[in-house]
Amino acid sequence: MDLKEITDLITIRQYVVNSTGNPSIDRKTVNYMNGMLLMLDKKIVELLQSDTFKEYMNYQDVGKAIQEVAKLNDIKSGIRHKL
Repeated sequence: MDLKEITDLITIRQYVVNSTGNPSIDRKTVNYMNGMLLMLDKKIVELLQSDTFKEYMNYQDVGKAIQEVAKLNDIKSGIRHKL
């Protein structure tokens, strides 16, 4: 799993977002950067949804993790356990 590629793309994405708001950059370049932003998002999502990344993150256990968080945040359940 190459996390550096993902983090590098996220860094580039942040630069592109910041650049699109820069008034010293001409409109044509800003339009290009807006298009590039879409492509960066698409690539980042593609990498995050890859089987390799899912395996790295143990994504098969996501249901279990959601249940654990729900238990931790269930106020009524927490009160019952303390009584």
